[in-house]
Amino acid sequence: MNRSVDYRTDFYSLGATFYELLTQQVPFPSTDAMELVHAHLAKQPIPPHEINPEIPPIISRIVLKLLSKTPEERYQSAWGLIADLEDSLKQVQATGTVGEFPLGMHDISDQFKIPKKLYGRENEIDILIQAFDRVGQGKTEIMLIAGYSGIGKSVLVQEICKSIIEKNGYFISGKFDQFQRSIPYSALVNALSELARLLLSESQEKLDQWRERLLRILGPNGQIIIDVIPEIELIIGPQPAVLELGAAESQNRFNLVFQNFIRLFCQQSHPLVIFLDDLQWADSATLKLLKLMLTDDATQYLFLIGAYRDNEVSPTHPLMMMLEGLKSEYFTPEPDVEGLIHEIHLTALNLEQVTETGRRYPP
Repeated sequence: MNRSVDYRTDFYSLGATFYELLTQQVPFPSTDAMELVHAHLAKQPIPPHEINPEIPPIISRIVLKLLSKTPEERYQSAWGLIADLEDSLKQVQATGTVGEFPLGMHDISDQFKIPKKLYGRENEIDILIQAFDRVGQGKTEIMLIAGYSGIGKSVLVQEICKSIIEKNGYFISGKFDQFQRSIPYSALVNALSELARLLLSESQEKLDQWRERLLRILGPNGQIIIDVIPEIELIIGPQPAVLELGAAESQNRFNLVFQNFIRLFCQQSHPLVIFLDDLQWADSATLKLLKLMLTDDATQYLFLIGAYRDNEVSPTHPLMMMLEGLKSEYFTPEPDVEGLIHEIHLTALNLEQVTETGRRYPP
């Protein structure tokens, strides 16, 4: 997710420890690695007092505050936590029970932390989530996000990562480099390598299932995918060399194998979201492959998000020419309705947005 790791992860770990001490079970009982990742990102644990009625609700609230998904909603200092626990102890010693009281009243951080909240992009976030919901119904869509460098294109896309994971989607991303334009498929390969590493974290049973599916769909052409995504060999094992063909035939074979490979991961149970950043530096081979993927009638449950700097492309730029070709047949002007290709143009925040007051901690 678009969050840096800081000292507040220790509060989350402490909350998990308290949870197990009080309930005799972990917050999310599971032995499946991917299921655990999904739970910690997207699910709320059962409140401890609902598992053990002897736990006072206020103690349950303290534990859940420690286990908040966003760091800003956890305790910001050990002093704040200690103060709430001491107040609870004093009540127990005085009355034998603990009543409700506001949490975090003495929680003052001694560190300067800029909140990660994204301001002024609520409408764009809704448009992206609506598009993903349509993809989850079996559609294929591309959302183009245009704007100046530093306007917040990448941060906007990362903001919907949690929503995608909550709905069992796969979110992968790659970024084109200005100085690697001669390397074909670079950002796409980086994204799919990320997906391969995600699969490698699955349980052995699920990994075996993926191995069978990959071998079945790749057939004798597994080495073609391994050549561009070496991590796949860790899943399917070494593959025989492929038959040598001419340049045109080899390209057609690669495109076909790659489309079949992508299609395997675009399923109703887990739609695939691919975010490609800095499309203005994409190579021509990638652009041609993306067009094939998007116009492939057999591909469903695929959501491609592309960000590019619209001030760095001209009408004759390869990206714009490819998009114009798609737009002439598939473009939908309204980004919140069904269609293949949509656009969001990010502009600078207005005065009301930049003066918006975020939630303050403590309250």
